Amino acid sequence: MPIVTHEDAIELAKLDVEVAHLFIKIAHKINSLGSQEKKLGEMYQSYGKDLQVYLRKLRDKSKQMDVLSREDNSGVDSEDVSECKKRIHDVDDQIKMIEGYYDRLKDLALQKKGLTKKMEEYSKLVVFNARIRKSIVLIGLKIDKAKNKMVAAESISKDEDRMKDVDREFERSNKELAKKWEQILEERSEVNQVWNALKDSIDEFE
Repeated sequence: MPIVTHEDAIELAKLDVEVAHLFIKIAHKINSLGSQEKKLGEMYQSYGKDLQVYLRKLRDKSKQMDVLSREDNSGVDSEDVSECKKRIHDVDDQIKMIEGYYDRLKDLALQKKGLTKKMEEYSKLVVFNARIRKSIVLIGLKIDKAKNKMVAAESISKDEDRMKDVDREFERSNKELAKKWEQILEERSEVNQVWNALKDSIDEFE
């Protein structure tokens, strides 16, 4: 089994920082996706408004066809009226579906904001934690060197007290990291719920 050295602990601290920076980069990408989903939702909302104008005009047309269908020579019969009313019903259903879709898209974008905020908070804690880990290693090395050089016990005692403080800080930091990670998992779960609601909000539409 290989011997674990202080360089290994420092390397872990370095990797923690690199991973944290990449995690922030991922959070920024998720934010960008959320912004695009919000824009897409706004585009569908605009599309839905155009369909509503179209629907109102179809209803006007249906009423006019109703009037004309009562005349034998109008060129409009009951079948034409039924076909127009069917189109009205289809467009109405389409509008309702689109309304549900763009609402869920906006919900998803908003929910992702909460997730990425927690991801950034977690990454900052990881960097802080890595600095503490490195401090522990460096203080430990200083104590070992002092003992080997037979430095005064008083000087060593100060470093040992400092080591105890840093150890306690490291323990607190680890607990805070675990707590923040749980919050990320909760936020991810909520994002997935909204994502499923988005998928369930549509059947088919143009």
